[in-house]
Amino acid sequence: METIDIDPQKVNTIEGNDSNQKVIKDLDMTHLENKIISKREQRLLVQSYFKNKFWKEFLKLILAAFIITIAFDYFISVTGRNGLFPAGLGAFARFLSILTYGNDVSKQSSFYFIYYFVINVPLFIFGYIKLGKKFSYTTILFVALQITFDQIIQIIPYINPTEFHFIVNYKLLQDITNSWNAGIWLFVFGVIGGLMLGLSYSIVYKMGSSTGGADFISIYYSKKKNKPIGAINRNVNLVILAVVITLNTIILPMNMVNPDIKANVLNNLGLAKAFETYDKNNVDLINSILNYLFNKSGLVDVNGVVNPDFAHNMGLTDLKGKDHAQLIQEIIENLKGKNNFNTDTGWKYLVEYATKNGYGDDLPTSLVAQIKLGFIFGPSLFASIGLVLASAITTNALYPKFTVRTYLIKTNNPKEINKTLLDKGYQNDIISWDVTNRINRNYLHRAVIMVAMTVLNWDEIEKDIFMADPNVKINILQTKAIKGIFDYDIKKNDERDVILKKITSDEQELEKIRQIALVKYNKEQKKAKRKKMLKSPISKNNKKN
Repeated sequence: METIDIDPQKVNTIEGNDSNQKVIKDLDMTHLENKIISKREQRLLVQSYFKNKFWKEFLKLILAAFIITIAFDYFISVTGRNGLFPAGLGAFARFLSILTYGNDVSKQSSFYFIYYFVINVPLFIFGYIKLGKKFSYTTILFVALQITFDQIIQIIPYINPTEFHFIVNYKLLQDITNSWNAGIWLFVFGVIGGLMLGLSYSIVYKMGSSTGGADFISIYYSKKKNKPIGAINRNVNLVILAVVITLNTIILPMNMVNPDIKANVLNNLGLAKAFETYDKNNVDLINSILNYLFNKSGLVDVNGVVNPDFAHNMGLTDLKGKDHAQLIQEIIENLKGKNNFNTDTGWKYLVEYATKNGYGDDLPTSLVAQIKLGFIFGPSLFASIGLVLASAITTNALYPKFTVRTYLIKTNNPKEINKTLLDKGYQNDIISWDVTNRINRNYLHRAVIMVAMTVLNWDEIEKDIFMADPNVKINILQTKAIKGIFDYDIKKNDERDVILKKITSDEQELEKIRQIALVKYNKEQKKAKRKKMLKSPISKNNKKN
């Protein structure tokens, strides 16, 4: 078949030539025109998004990023190394910030966001490939906004997390001897932080974006398996949480472990075994504890004066002229039962006093392992689990993406209701039947339409249903499960349809498309002609010669 080359610059001049006109009409360029229309449609969709929707979604991103920054800076990071850990890969980011700045809470908070961004880089690429450009770009923007808000908050006088505290000053509570008070507030902060995170997550998810981290994997799996995103996040986060808290416990200094956990292990050891157990310096635990208390300034000896409460509980009656070594020896004799001293009460007081004042670094490895095992299953883990659960519950409540309900619609206009459902993109079965209702001894003939859809989709359609029939009555039934093929999304192509109509009804736009299609057609034909010539026998003979 002969190849025909057409110069697109001369297209307008060939209209008077009947034979050339016939050639153009005979050319099949439909596939090329469709490709060009699709690209043009995509560009217009992007332009329309930035013109109409981008700024609204950007404001929502700002709000969500601000909420999540407040949650981290004022409720999570302030709890310190032995406090709360966030969900997902954020837990690893917090762990890295703790490794870098062990005792600086403000820098832990700032570097958390920086580490979180770095961890997300490979996941941004995954999201770009699997979940789309918009998803990845808005997620990157969201994480960048978090970093920006944190840097701003940290430098504002009076309201930065170091100077300003929501509800209570948690760090101050930790320094107070009543550790149970701090433990209770840890759970309170966990629940409040979880509620704020859940609110932030739901705002972002409704936009078709994510907060980064494990969300990339969770949302991809959620879409593939039609599972609730909150439940998936909960399961993934609990596993990550257990791993990170275990790692944090391994590196956590003993003086930062909860005093009640250390006291419990030492009390279980007992006074008799404490005399027989040796610390890392090969000193028995009784001498180890007393040396720590007397040698550390301000614990027992305050400016040369022994703490009266400590002296009374340890059975010290005559303090005059005695040095530390003599006082320690007297306490040891009392703990061995001399001078009618109550050894059990004295031991419990000594353990409580020492652990609340930071003793623990010199304990032997066997006791350290018991204490750290107790810490793993202590307030830090369960308060963090409370944070994750509060976040998951809030997310599922505000973003019920895959929560399905069955709707029984009783109407006098079934055709209008059916049309409304189809126009709105509903893709599943629409079951309808005629019924007879008896109301006040009157028989009314109505139709019942049964559909199943997600709560989110129903919220978008409900208004239109009532517009189609103001007298409609709807019963909403809980749906345990749906088995078989079911579309969780409704096809909302209104915007795409408007743009496609705009392109196909614009003669100038169509003429441009035809011109471009002609150019592409010529290129394809020339390419095909060259390939044919290279494969021909004459061409092969020329190559041999």
